[in-house]
Amino acid sequence: MKDKAVLNESDIPFFSVDWGRTKVLVGKGSPAASDRVMVKITEYLPGYIHEKHVHPVQEEIIFVLSGRGLTETAGGKRDIKPGDVVFIPAGLEHATYNPYKETLRAVIIKSPPDND
Repeated sequence: MKDKAVLNESDIPFFSVDWGRTKVLVGKGSPAASDRVMVKITEYLPGYIHEKHVHPVQEEIIFVLSGRGLTETAGGKRDIKPGDVVFIPAGLEHATYNPYKETLRAVIIKSPPDND
């Protein structure tokens, strides 16, 4: 039996979302199932937007690995680039944009995890 505590992200397939593609590394639907945290890798494709939305009870962290994008909250839009960490408290309306020509790749951490 393979150790569920050590995974290689390349072994986990992406699935399509409206703004690009994503894969669940830890959480529901992953070999490393957790009911307390979700860790994903998400790729925001050039020209795509993850529209404004709210997670009423989830905190979210976006850690940018590569590419560039924009994050938006009530405070306005800010550029994000590799090494940037975006913290989104529960209940804060937010959006992520990729108006650039390269894919924005990020680690997404949510707690508690998505229910779907």
